[in-house]
Amino acid sequence: MKELLKLVSRVNRPTLGEDIPVVIFRAFRIFSGEYVKDIVGKRGASVLFQNAGRELGKEIGASIGKKSVESYLDDVVRFVKDTRIGILIPVEVGKERSVLRLDECITCSGMPNIGERICHFEVGFVAGVFEHILGRKVKAFETKCNANGEGTCEVVVHAEGD
Repeated sequence: MKELLKLVSRVNRPTLGEDIPVVIFRAFRIFSGEYVKDIVGKRGASVLFQNAGRELGKEIGASIGKKSVESYLDDVVRFVKDTRIGILIPVEVGKERSVLRLDECITCSGMPNIGERICHFEVGFVAGVFEHILGRKVKAFETKCNANGEGTCEVVVHAEGD
């Protein structure tokens, strides 16, 4: 996985640079998501995107290393903002349960209400960073989403048993 991250993080676009418009990112996400749904169904697509996000979260967590929870989360918050995924705000942080808000989410901020929560990749990412810092499996759920008309994205993380 680390080799894959190195591969995808290299940017060789001397004229266009490393940034892309959010509309292009969203088009890619929507159309690739629809294709995956056709193959593995809606639930399978959600799990696939969440697991991909979880793996990235674990890799980012490993690159940050073991620190105090506060320092670790500060680094994660900075990463999320620097990479323009969104603005991650820890609302409640505990050993068993945590709640994080994701404002200006790259996937859905400003979208019209489509009546569903769609930020599976971001939920997986949050799960992965928490699995790294807690050293155990977690379950994560999106409890609010801009695409569901809720004005922000919110992820609740529950630590599983030891």
